[in-house]
Amino acid sequence: MFNRNDRRKLRFAEVDLVIRTISVVGALVGAAVLSAPSAAADEAAYLAKLQDRYAFLTPQQLLAVGERVCAAERAGVLSPGKTTMVINDLGVGNNTALEIVSAAEWELC
Repeated sequence: MFNRNDRRKLRFAEVDLVIRTISVVGALVGAAVLSAPSAAADEAAYLAKLQDRYAFLTPQQLLAVGERVCAAERAGVLSPGKTTMVINDLGVGNNTALEIVSAAEWELC
């Protein structure tokens, strides 16, 4: 069927295929890791988006509600639920709450 030399060639081809497959998978994983966006929370950017417009809210209030928005996000709460939470927590209008939720989702979560 196969002589000894043919079996060696077949074995070499199999090993070569495995090495190439591992190399391609490694390259793809490396590219995915390097191109992934960073998930670092940026409190300064969050406050910069909101503080001038909503000066009646303290930075502590904005950060506290932003962290609550992130906790709700991790729990799977949808934007309408998070917006209602901010309205109830801060006593602000719908548009203000929407902007706070949006800023928190982009900058903190």
